[in-house]
Amino acid sequence: MSKKLSWLSIVAGVLSILAGFYLMANPALSLLSFAILFALIFMVNGISDIIKYFSADEKSGWDLFTGVMTVLLAIWLFSGTFFEKVTFIPFIFAFWALFTGVSKTIMSFEVKKVDKKLGSTLLWTGILGIIAGIIMMGHPLMTGVIVTYTVAFVFIYQGIAAIVLYFKSKKA
Repeated sequence: MSKKLSWLSIVAGVLSILAGFYLMANPALSLLSFAILFALIFMVNGISDIIKYFSADEKSGWDLFTGVMTVLLAIWLFSGTFFEKVTFIPFIFAFWALFTGVSKTIMSFEVKKVDKKLGSTLLWTGILGIIAGIIMMGHPLMTGVIVTYTVAFVFIYQGIAAIVLYFKSKKA
């Protein structure tokens, strides 16, 4: 490993650890950042579903409906106030999980006619999405904390891993 690359590795590790602790110390700002990131992801997913609908030989109204609803959710997220984004991101995440769970469950019955294994997979992922959405709706504060802390722990883990690899590579 070159010297520049190894030093970049340790700097990235330290920055990741600091980012993780920052996320834990500032959960409201973390949720705001997540809201903006989710809005971007939702917009891309929604547009993708709409394009898939119009380019498919056999059109499924669920693809169009899911795409339009996801784009509307993204627009709402982009236009919301700081308070709305921070307080409602757990609800938005819950509704999104619930909605996609219902959508996948319904689509699974159509897909089962063509491919039983894929249809069964869609059914189970849909049911899990519905269950997750209901649990998240019932516990929005827990949902926000879990999302924030999970991302924070991943940053800390990645930072520690980068630093450990840096020192291990120095011994080799």
